[in-house]
Amino acid sequence: MSTRVNRYTLLFLFCISALFSSLTNAANYKENDSYFLQDKPVTTVPDVVEFFSFYCGPCFQFSHTYKVTDTIAEKLPAGTKLTKYHVGLMGPLGHELTEAWSVAMVLGIEDKVEKLLFEKIQQEHSVKSVADIMKVFSSIGVEAGQYENTRRSLPVQALVKKQYDAVETLNVTSTPSFYVYGKYRVNNAAIASNSPGDYAKEFADTVRFLFEKKP
Repeated sequence: MSTRVNRYTLLFLFCISALFSSLTNAANYKENDSYFLQDKPVTTVPDVVEFFSFYCGPCFQFSHTYKVTDTIAEKLPAGTKLTKYHVGLMGPLGHELTEAWSVAMVLGIEDKVEKLLFEKIQQEHSVKSVADIMKVFSSIGVEAGQYENTRRSLPVQALVKKQYDAVETLNVTSTPSFYVYGKYRVNNAAIASNSPGDYAKEFADTVRFLFEKKP
């Protein structure tokens, strides 16, 4: 009898602890502090989406120094994807880079292309034309003919339009920006940590909290 009572007691204490932890976490994330609420939620965008630009220094830091993108992807439930959309309104080749990113998405080579383009644009300053973009793709096995055929394809053109439409409907004005359910936008400035790893974890925790709020 006493063993059964002890088991029930432990289960009760565990449930209380889990509930308290959940309430405490929720209290840490407040509207207009940790995140902002969109005036008009947009239902035509992915559930979790990051807007970035290859011309954006902080975007490069987020992905490849702070590992924010990877940490968010790990924190999300299985089967949930973090989608990355390129903002084509920044820089002299903004539109062409949105096309390039769409080509990478269609070919499933985002991980191979992203860091290379960031490095070529921001560190080496060697991307000055479409031909230079194509050289980056060629370096990972996508030759000019394949690149051009893919760029002109309907799936790529549809993706390009989808990214421009998302930027407009969400009124994206800065990068990197993270949106959940087209309703919540993470306040990057509210994340305060002493190390890249802690920053990424706190950012990912915020995204997970918003994801669990549901639209």
